[in-house]
Amino acid sequence: MPRRRAFTLIELLVVVAIVAILAAILFPVFAQARDKARAASCLSNCRQLGMAFMSYAQDYDEFLPLTTYPVASNSWTDTVQSYVKNRAILRCPSDSSRNWAQPLAGQTEVRRSSYFLSAWMAGSNGYGSLAAMQSPASVIYMAESAEEITRDHFHPFYWGSPPEQSNAFMNGLTWDPVAGETLELALRRHQGGFTASYADGHAKWVQWTRTWGSPPQALQGAYDPRQ
Repeated sequence: MPRRRAFTLIELLVVVAIVAILAAILFPVFAQARDKARAASCLSNCRQLGMAFMSYAQDYDEFLPLTTYPVASNSWTDTVQSYVKNRAILRCPSDSSRNWAQPLAGQTEVRRSSYFLSAWMAGSNGYGSLAAMQSPASVIYMAESAEEITRDHFHPFYWGSPPEQSNAFMNGLTWDPVAGETLELALRRHQGGFTASYADGHAKWVQWTRTWGSPPQALQGAYDPRQ
């Protein structure tokens, strides 16, 4: 009977080393591909919501939806459902919030959406209609929200310290000077940027540093409906 030659220990170690090297090379590629797929799904969500907002505005004399302030039941997350008929698009696949089904300790509400509307452009405010905006295609109307916040809007008019909107409490609540970013939005959720829907209904990925002026304040950036 011929003898069968087995693998030597050195050969086995070489094979293991090759597999480890391939894994180290391929795992980041797979992770990046997965993140791109999630970003594409998020962008699709924002596009559908953007079209829903435009349909809403057409039905309500160009006025945009309301938010949870001051009446929670007026939230856009409920009022635009007749246009999208799908609550799944309110959630970004990369959103790791834990309070979708039940409130977290110390909270009384569950998370409504992975996306926030600009409080500047709620329907009851001075810039809550398309007619009040100078350039809807360049104004960010909806952006990705930071994890586990239960409201449905963000406060760009409080970022930084513009003289006409001086409010030390809200500035401290919404802007982190150490990190250099707002505490309300997930500015780096997808490849160092985030998905935004603009006031004319179109959506795209944007690099967050390009969305406002310097020093950081919404009055000079893409969040100001007066531009």
